[in-house]
Order: sequence, then structure tokens, then C-alpha cells
Amino acid sequence: MTNNNLESEYCFGSISPFHKVPTIIEDIHEEERLRNSKKGIERYAEEIKNWEYGYCADCKQIRFSSELEATPEGIRCSKCKGYRLEAPGWTVCPHHKDSVVKCPRGGRRIVKSDKGAECQDHCNFRLSER
Repeated sequence: MTNNNLESEYCFGSISPFHKVPTIIEDIHEEERLRNSKKGIERYAEEIKNWEYGYCADCKQIRFSSELEATPEGIRCSKCKGYRLEAPGWTVCPHHKDSVVKCPRGGRRIVKSDKGAECQDHCNFRLSER
């Protein structure tokens, strides 16, 4: 009978072999969160590299890749710390009539006018200064 008491105390008492399970599970979840976090940051860093530049809707400025940061939450502007960024897109820019360019606003503000296509942003970001 003494042997049964020791056995039941070992299995169901304070010496339970399962007392560390919650901490192990928490550690596993934390490792998984960190692993996914790194994947997110790496993915956003790769996206910044592919973008080359983007438009920050908070600053209302074109931001080059050196002015963008990859964080676990996404891509943000390093100047204003805002996350409202527009990805560039390929479009026919009115300033470069014969070529397709990667527009920081993705051509969202190009409208048709009496003179043809007109960009309401007037960014001229690819035109050299004279």
C-alpha cells in the first residue's frame, strides 16, 4: 500500500512530470513567432529592394529604398514612420511618352485631358535637373 501511495503521488501530485509543459509550449510558440517575424522582415526587405522607391501618403513624398524600413508590421517610411506607402507600378508616364516607366504612384494620378494624358502629381522624379 505504501508503494501505491508513492506511485500516485508521483503521477498525480506535485512531482508530476508534466509540470513544465506550459513553459515548453510557450517557448515553442515564442520561437515560432520569432521565426515568422524574421520571415516577415526578410520578405519586406526583399519587397523594398524590388520596389526601389514608393510614395508615402503621410509625407506626400516619393521615398527611395534607402528611406524605407522593413519592420515586422510591414514597410514604413523612415522619415515620418508611417505605413501608408504606395507600391510603384509600370505605366506610360506623360513625361516619358515613348517609354514605360516604374511610376512611384503606379500611374494612379494620370488622367486624360484635352492635351492627352496628364499626371496630376507632376513628380518629374526621373527628369534630370537642368
